Amino acid sequence: MIREHEIDDRNVGRPDRAAPAPAVEPGVCPECLGTGTTSAGEVCPLCEGAGRANARVGGG
Repeated sequence: MIREHEIDDRNVGRPDRAAPAPAVEPGVCPECLGTGTTSAGEVCPLCEGAGRANARVGGG
């Protein structure tokens, strides 16, 4: 029980668990997420613009 002069801070602060990372489909480049470009608009250095995982990123 909380008294009148106390602050209820039970639900304040960081959540107990972190949010899960977004799932990456198998075969899709994890760097560009299949777009073939980086966020800067350049060709992805891992998949070289293909958008698919290759031997360098462990794909097939």
